[in-house]
Amino acid sequence: MNILQRVRKGDDGVLVFGNHPAVVQSILDFDYLSGKKEPSVVGIIAGNRSAQKFFFGKSEILVPCFKSVADIPKHLRPRVQWMLNLQSGRRAYESTVAFFEAFPQALGGHIFAENMPEMQATELIARFGRKHLIAGPSGVGILVPGHLKLGAIGGVDMHQIEAGKLSTAGSVAVVSTSGGMTNELIRAVAAAEKRVSFSVAIGGDRFPVTSLTDVLKLAQNDEATKAIVYFGELGGSDEYEIVEMLKTRTLTKPVLCYIAGIIDEAFDEHMQFGHAKALVARKDESARAKREALREAGALAPETFPEFLREMARLPSAPVRLPAAKRSRVAQAGDRVVDIMSLTNRQKSILSTREIVDLDAVPQFVRGGKLAKQKDNGFAAAALSALLGSEVSPVTAAFVENIFELLIDHGGHVSGAVNTMVTARAGRDMVSSLAAGLLTVGPRFGGAVNAAAEQWLDGVAQDADAADFVEARTKKGALLAGIGHRKYRVGLGDPRVAALSGFAKLLKKHPHYDFARDVEKVTTRKSGSLILNVDGVMAALLLDILAEKEGYSAAQLQKLTEAEFFNALFIIPRTVGFIAHFIEQKQNDEGLFRLPDELLFERKKGPKKGE
Repeated sequence: MNILQRVRKGDDGVLVFGNHPAVVQSILDFDYLSGKKEPSVVGIIAGNRSAQKFFFGKSEILVPCFKSVADIPKHLRPRVQWMLNLQSGRRAYESTVAFFEAFPQALGGHIFAENMPEMQATELIARFGRKHLIAGPSGVGILVPGHLKLGAIGGVDMHQIEAGKLSTAGSVAVVSTSGGMTNELIRAVAAAEKRVSFSVAIGGDRFPVTSLTDVLKLAQNDEATKAIVYFGELGGSDEYEIVEMLKTRTLTKPVLCYIAGIIDEAFDEHMQFGHAKALVARKDESARAKREALREAGALAPETFPEFLREMARLPSAPVRLPAAKRSRVAQAGDRVVDIMSLTNRQKSILSTREIVDLDAVPQFVRGGKLAKQKDNGFAAAALSALLGSEVSPVTAAFVENIFELLIDHGGHVSGAVNTMVTARAGRDMVSSLAAGLLTVGPRFGGAVNAAAEQWLDGVAQDADAADFVEARTKKGALLAGIGHRKYRVGLGDPRVAALSGFAKLLKKHPHYDFARDVEKVTTRKSGSLILNVDGVMAALLLDILAEKEGYSAAQLQKLTEAEFFNALFIIPRTVGFIAHFIEQKQNDEGLFRLPDELLFERKKGPKKGE
């Protein structure tokens, strides 16, 4: 199965390098107008964000962004078949190499940038030119109508995509070194009441990665392609590749060519026209010499562009003849009709959010006058579904339910509860009092869960020795999150830790929990109070549970720590505890709280007047 056949069967996943929103959006519009169920753009390599906002039809979507190809998650990798490199000429080489080394089975790509150093371009030819279909450097990309739009090819506006009939597969291949003229030819083919089978803008730099010969072989072997339209210009020797293929009968399909640049003959010396190789260095590189050589080999090579367009209308493609009224709209049987006017006034939202709770799915607790039995751990499962964006396994839900029940309160003497109560007694409302308590949550109170998760994740990733790990952190003056307790110690363990530790028996492997316990063995040799506390055990076990039961990779777990997900497991239940303390203070109504004078430090008198 060749490349075009694979694309037509659905191998369309594109990984984009660099930030060019208009080009990416045009690909998504092409996908939608072609009737695809999901976008072909898999992700964007752009290190300064996690996602970028686009539209798929009328719906707003977030395309994930990654810092490098190594960060592409496993579930996305099988879809990646194409590279769209929109980076500058000085960066495109390294990222192209990185892509094909990471995805050696990919079908190809497009390098958008002009002026890539010629040494780098020739290196890409040697390494990847025969294995992959790579358009560029310098061009607009690759098009397989209805299936793949790789780059700005065919235009970046929905009206251009519609006018070029890019959603409809046809039988005329469009090939050119010029990106701009590739788009013009695609539009001209549609205007001639024909449709494009595929198109490649080879690239205007001196050394394109995929040669003209390779593209023409693709057209020759493509059953859908019945004729080839080519635009060339003065300078270079590309057209002589066509001549050789026609003479040797390697290429037997009709070829219609237009070679621009006759105007060069009006000047006293040869002029540079646009592209790097559009300069006559020898007599046989002139536009006239190329036209004559092509005609002698059997190609159609008209003298003027209007003649070229008239010949295009005569190419074999079995066009469907329609009444004049419909023909004026350049429509053929099989054209996908979409109301693009409804898509022209799209406006991006200010904030991106998903529907966390389905407001139409109202749970019923009473049925037939009786209390209906509810799912066990229902609140925990619903909370996790909201936080993670997907349903979770019973083990994960049960573990978090256990955490919620254990962490609702830890007495009124802890700082968060104190702040809540003091604010309540100052006459403030529930939200203000709760906010005062929650603002106390941080590295010294409640915020150690996420820090512990980062710590255990780092230790396991490094396959670190626990003693060396502890020594390295203490030398840096860093605290060991999740280790130590004021009340509990060796021989008098925290019952909450014992309760949660039972979940380790439900797992096949628990490397983060094991590492945390190994660290505890080291720290308790220094002090009996440096035990694994509830923050440390819930972080370690939840890492293991998410990895085994939910299929999270180390990179995905790292993302959760960056978003402070693990601290939510303290904040959610403790919010209930703070509210309970607030209600109690409101019911007691003891008035404004003040510290007794005897509990204050001795006040120092200020300096006397004149001193």
